Amino acid sequence: MEIRRARRSDVETLIAIHQQARRTYYGDLATRDDTEELREAYTVSVDAPDRTVLCVDGDARVAGFLSMKDDQLIGLYVDPAHWQHGIGGALHDAGVDVWRAAGVTGGRLEVWDGNERAKAFYLRRGWESSGERRPGPLDRDFVYLRLRMS
Repeated sequence: MEIRRARRSDVETLIAIHQQARRTYYGDLATRDDTEELREAYTVSVDAPDRTVLCVDGDARVAGFLSMKDDQLIGLYVDPAHWQHGIGGALHDAGVDVWRAAGVTGGRLEVWDGNERAKAFYLRRGWESSGERRPGPLDRDFVYLRLRMS
């Protein structure tokens, strides 16, 4: 499994993976077309020197990616067709390695409380609730998680 920095030529695939994964865990809530918004965000993220976007190639195209800035994991998305193949774990570990190399001692992220799969993924990797929350869809909050690294 090769992990590499994302390129501008990957942006359309990043958008598609983000939208597919979101539809899987949000279901009918993910009906809004935010393609242009995501295109702008991922183009900026791929080009910005203060951000890291890593991706994994699989089956001749990107199968998953991670986006981060400073100590924040902004997003980790894997094409649902590639779930349970270790891609998410490999991306997570590569992101933690980037943080360690930069001297970051802890990470933070937010996850929708209704996304049990993602919450379990992060908790298995040592993330813990910070106790902070913000309102989210379907009367389920977004919860904040922290990862302490030594």
